[in-house]
Amino acid sequence: MTDSDEMITRYLFGELSDLEQTQLEQHYFADAQTFERLAEVETDLVDSYARGRLSPQMRERFERGYLVSPGRRARVRFGGALAAKVDQIAASRSVDESRLKNTSRWRLVSPLTGGRRVLAFSMAVALMLLAPVCAWLFIHNRRLQQDLARTRDAQTAEQQRERAAQLQLDSERTRTQELTAELERARAEAQPTPGASEIPTPAAGSAAIASLVLMPAGIRGVDTGTPPTLVIPPGTQQVRLQLKLKENEYQNYQAVLQSVGGQKIFNRRQVKPLVNKSGASFVFTLPASTFETGDYILSLKGSTRGGELDDVSQSLFRVEKN
Repeated sequence: MTDSDEMITRYLFGELSDLEQTQLEQHYFADAQTFERLAEVETDLVDSYARGRLSPQMRERFERGYLVSPGRRARVRFGGALAAKVDQIAASRSVDESRLKNTSRWRLVSPLTGGRRVLAFSMAVALMLLAPVCAWLFIHNRRLQQDLARTRDAQTAEQQRERAAQLQLDSERTRTQELTAELERARAEAQPTPGASEIPTPAAGSAAIASLVLMPAGIRGVDTGTPPTLVIPPGTQQVRLQLKLKENEYQNYQAVLQSVGGQKIFNRRQVKPLVNKSGASFVFTLPASTFETGDYILSLKGSTRGGELDDVSQSLFRVEKN
């Protein structure tokens, strides 16, 4: 047995790895000779098994790897019946030939009739041998069509996933552009002034903590008005940010603070709010050295039971560091 036949035998017995199986299938799809050789090897194995000509080791591999599907078992049963029939016809033909040799009178009287019987016998044997091959080709063709259909379905699903990812990316880009436009528009409309949500910071040297209270416009809302300003005077050691919500719909939250330029200050998960009669509030304390003069966004997301994150609020504020 050549290396190529051994590879085909291992393929038929299901002993190849996924990569080797894929490479062989691509090869016999593209090469008609390889496909024909695969059919020949499979037919020889089935015939040898039906006639009991396989070695014990090969017979064990055949039964363990090949006879795994009802279609293959049916083909082996058919091959066994065909082999028995062919052997029976061959034995009968040997008897007939022996009788013909011993009966010269029969040969002299009806040579034409004997020739026709031999021709008819040969045609019958040929048809019986071709029948399993045709049946195998039909079944194999159906299997190839099913594999091709599955491959096309997988390609279609992959294309759909790529389109969905592209749409999501475009949506995120549009959202970022809208936020940037809102920020630029707010800056152009008026100079920053202390808002209703701002707590005035103490004078220099009077305290080591600067505080700011943020109150989003609404649940899942984005602050679009004039952003409040946090003034950090010299000598300030810590900054306290307090975010207040009117509603509390989630058990856990994720808070992300970053500058408008994109630098992330912190990303805290599994954050739980302080709940009272007026709503829920979050308090974040950070070193004053963390901040520089500029604009910042505090984003809050709620964690659902399914593990997904819902946007709750985005609060924009400005830092003036003296």
